[in-house]
Amino acid sequence: MSAPMTNIPVAVPARTSGQSSGQSSGQGSGQPSGQPVRTIAGSIPTARSIADRLLHGTPGRMRLFGLLGVIAAVLLGAVSANALVASQAAVERAANNTAQVVRVQSIHVDLLRADAVATNAFLVGGLESPQSRAKYEAAMGRVASGLAQAAAAQPADGKALGVLAQRVQTYAALVEQARANNRLGLPVGAQYLTQASAGLRADAIPIVEQVVQANEDRSAKEFDRSNSRLQLLVGVVSLLGLVVLAVWLARRTHRYLNPSLTGAIALLLVALFVAASQIGGIASATSEVSSGSYQRAVALADATTAANDARANESLTLIRRGSGAANEKAWVADSKKVDDTLQGVNDSGDLRQQWQAYADAHVKVRSLDDGGRWDDAVKLSTSTAAGGAAQAFDAFDVAVTEARDTAGTDTVSTLQGVGGSTTLVAVLVALAGLVASWLIVRGISQRLEEYR
Repeated sequence: MSAPMTNIPVAVPARTSGQSSGQSSGQGSGQPSGQPVRTIAGSIPTARSIADRLLHGTPGRMRLFGLLGVIAAVLLGAVSANALVASQAAVERAANNTAQVVRVQSIHVDLLRADAVATNAFLVGGLESPQSRAKYEAAMGRVASGLAQAAAAQPADGKALGVLAQRVQTYAALVEQARANNRLGLPVGAQYLTQASAGLRADAIPIVEQVVQANEDRSAKEFDRSNSRLQLLVGVVSLLGLVVLAVWLARRTHRYLNPSLTGAIALLLVALFVAASQIGGIASATSEVSSGSYQRAVALADATTAANDARANESLTLIRRGSGAANEKAWVADSKKVDDTLQGVNDSGDLRQQWQAYADAHVKVRSLDDGGRWDDAVKLSTSTAAGGAAQAFDAFDVAVTEARDTAGTDTVSTLQGVGGSTTLVAVLVALAGLVASWLIVRGISQRLEEYR
């Protein structure tokens, strides 16, 4: 009789409700039953976790400070390069505005010169001399060409110069009417000429003065912009930050010389010095021009316009035959302006003597006219012989115009030649900033490797 069989228990995995035989918990996943399944998204590190890991501890601070050092180097290079380019651009704009000042002042002078010639020639009855007519037409021709050049050179002045051109045409038309009547011996010609001169001073000259003032203001602003204090401030702050980084790194790693970081600081120091020197040189040169040849050109132009205005008023006083007190008063004011202006110009002794010669001749003209010798006064005023008012004034006008043109040409040519190598220096400074940033990264990387 065989022995009875013993029942051996067999473990059977429990099934959850709704779970089929092929869907037991953990099947195909390697996970035991009841454990949460890790998703793919949960295995991807977040930006915050990466930042925490990179910036954790001393290595993290090294990375952070290194990043700030790179930013400082790039910023120094970029700001310095931009300051160099901006300084050069300011000088170029100053040269253009200065050229426009000289150009419009020439228009101003030629308008008053044309009026002075026309009024003086009108004192002689009938048709004026060919020389006087040629001087008038030459002056008006320069006005026309100057207006066209000024409008093309500075679009901002275009509208004002367009109005000025219309006023000049009105003046020229009145002068032609005055000439026609004077040639016929009609007294109404004097009225046309007086109207033309008054209209020129009331309608045209103020526009010229406004355009000149606008360009002088633009030039002054550009002279100020040629110096950049921001570049120096950013450079100093960046270098100080890098020095602090180097000191901190030396203390933390007990390595007191980091060749790469030291090289970056030295390179940026040289770049800052070169950029600051270039900008300082530009600022110094423009300041010298502003207070030198530019001011001389402006002053001599003012003296020339006042002198020609005085000459026209002398003729108008004679034309009005006893009723020109207002014109004589204007002559006195113009003469004082010429004297005062020339007093402020260096090396103007010869010009002052020439103006005084004309002023003495004018006194004689007024003495003859006030003494009832009008014909003799007109003869002296129009005389081109030695001692005549026309001869003395023409000598002064030629000399002061040449001096003004020379000063204006020197101003523009000097400004155009300032900072010719600035663009190349700006490129080199920008490259120095990039190289310095690479050296900073290299220096920090070396210390990180040693720290590990």
